Amino acid sequence: MTTRKKYAAMLVCLLGMNAAAMADESSEQGTEGSNSDNGGATVGNIIDRISDHVTLYGVLDYGVSYVSYVSDEGGESNTRVRDGVNWGNRLGLKGEQDLNYGLKAIFTLEHGFNLSDGTTSQYGTTWGRQAFAGLEHDDYGTLTFGRQYDFIFDYLNQLNIGGYASVYAGHHGDFDRISGWRVDKSVKYQSPSFGGLKFGAMYGTDGSTYAFQDSGSNETFSLGATYFGGNWGLSAVYLNIKDNAIYPDLQIGVTEFLGQTLNFDGSAVVVDQETIGVGGFYQVGDMTLVANSTQTKFENDNGEEKQNVYEAGGYYPVFDKTLAIVGYQHSKLEDDKWDQVTFGLKHDLSEKTWVYASYSWMRASEGIKANQGAGWYLENSSDNRQDTARVGIIYTF
Repeated sequence: MTTRKKYAAMLVCLLGMNAAAMADESSEQGTEGSNSDNGGATVGNIIDRISDHVTLYGVLDYGVSYVSYVSDEGGESNTRVRDGVNWGNRLGLKGEQDLNYGLKAIFTLEHGFNLSDGTTSQYGTTWGRQAFAGLEHDDYGTLTFGRQYDFIFDYLNQLNIGGYASVYAGHHGDFDRISGWRVDKSVKYQSPSFGGLKFGAMYGTDGSTYAFQDSGSNETFSLGATYFGGNWGLSAVYLNIKDNAIYPDLQIGVTEFLGQTLNFDGSAVVVDQETIGVGGFYQVGDMTLVANSTQTKFENDNGEEKQNVYEAGGYYPVFDKTLAIVGYQHSKLEDDKWDQVTFGLKHDLSEKTWVYASYSWMRASEGIKANQGAGWYLENSSDNRQDTARVGIIYTF
């Protein structure tokens, strides 16, 4: 049995389809011998039909992380087994079916989970990573509805060079959502490629991404455009969210934001948020250079503040199947500043499996309890410094 058909057989089980019962029912008028033959053929046909239209895929990421100056541990460092770090663990289904007039019906269902204990990630949402369906046409583009990524992820995420080396070097606080946030109850259009140019628009009501963030309507609007020119590319994105719940103390370590004192207790600050971002890459020989910048504006009845993030870096194949990655990030929120340098190595063991190692160094303004990356992956530091290191392995199928 081919790998594709093995996955299809697994899918039969996942969907709770009693294929044998279906086979028996369809052949109950035959002899006992013919029942067995027809039943086997029917099960095979079911698997063939599923494998023709549905793909099962997944990612497993596990390893060991070192984190310095952990506030909750009296400023001591810790080393722990952590999974789903650089790539979130997932199990997904993608399907398509040809329709008339050059159309295809498409869907994606993607479940996130914690490999260490088997629990569901995305705060218990079953298909928390993605869940959408729609129509696709080669000439007119794709229209989808459901829980799906905005265009900051689609067009700018791959330019987050520090985050490619280590998730701890994603854009600071992830207020600009470059690591990948989803919009619930969203309608999304994405154009086909016009000589390398693609663009799209999205609108979502997104009552709340997770239950604990139920603080407003979260009406979301996103635009994006990207151009791929072979050895170079450019992207531009826009995002607007109403009544968004953010956690500046836990995400970036500040003690005051928009006139509100923060106590690191999980209390949200609700803002209207607007993000713009640009980025690009240029390949010179074997080296690829990457740069991007985002500005996020926060506004509520107490006033307005802005965060600017600037990032540059690149990657280069230093040995056979081994890639070296370096990135520098500077971010600024009003009078506070953060600087972060990241180094990474990625070595391919096969086409679908690789090992990686990274080190990331951050220093912030005095009074900040530093927190690298999106701020949700790590505990706040006891002071304005934080260092991380990680070794891990990623397996995909």
